[in-house]
Amino acid sequence: MQMLETDWWTIELPPEWEAEQDDEVVVIEDEDGVSCIEISSLVREDGVVSDADLAGFSLDLREEGHTSRPVSVGAWRGELFVHDDAEHHWREWFLRQGGHFVYIAYHCLLEHKHMDDAAVDEILATLEPRNAA
Repeated sequence: MQMLETDWWTIELPPEWEAEQDDEVVVIEDEDGVSCIEISSLVREDGVVSDADLAGFSLDLREEGHTSRPVSVGAWRGELFVHDDAEHHWREWFLRQGGHFVYIAYHCLLEHKHMDDAAVDEILATLEPRNAA
């Protein structure tokens, strides 16, 4: 497993997954190009990220009629939306831990739906906060 570190979190990746990062997002893809995970984060300097904050971040999905379910990913708590569009299957997490907010989007073509669900879940289970706010 390779360890990927950002200023605000760490995650472990199996050898068949690669990551690229810039200032705003980390993109993680499997070697066959079937699956993509994108992770972005924010840190509140003035307190904790609340459930109301999460609801605000996910407002667009709610307005489109998508529903969520509560979820825990390691030390993180939040909500998960699972939905499909015309071409892609999506799993979108809105997570918080202390002053940290993390948005994770996983997508693949509809024909590959659920193919990498277990691998994605294993990767996300290693997500840990750094420099807790």
